[in-house]
Amino acid sequence: MIYTQVWDHMQGQVSDTMIQRDEDGAFIPFDEANADYVEYLWWLDDGNEPNPATPPAVTLPETVPVEDRVADLETRVDQLEGGQ
Repeated sequence: MIYTQVWDHMQGQVSDTMIQRDEDGAFIPFDEANADYVEYLWWLDDGNEPNPATPPAVTLPETVPVEDRVADLETRVDQLEGGQ
């Protein structure tokens, strides 16, 4: 059995509430009442380690220079004023 850490997109880090079982893609909550989680804990106790989570690639939005944005807004205002 192999497990992989889950990336928590909201927290921007590895999830501290679940693990994913690679065999079937099941997300297993960290709940000791859950038999799958207990099995995962035994797997860890046997010296195994989960595969690391893969964080999403960071893609920054393309930035538009402030001067270009101001010019665009001024053009729009001129168009709106001219249309009255």
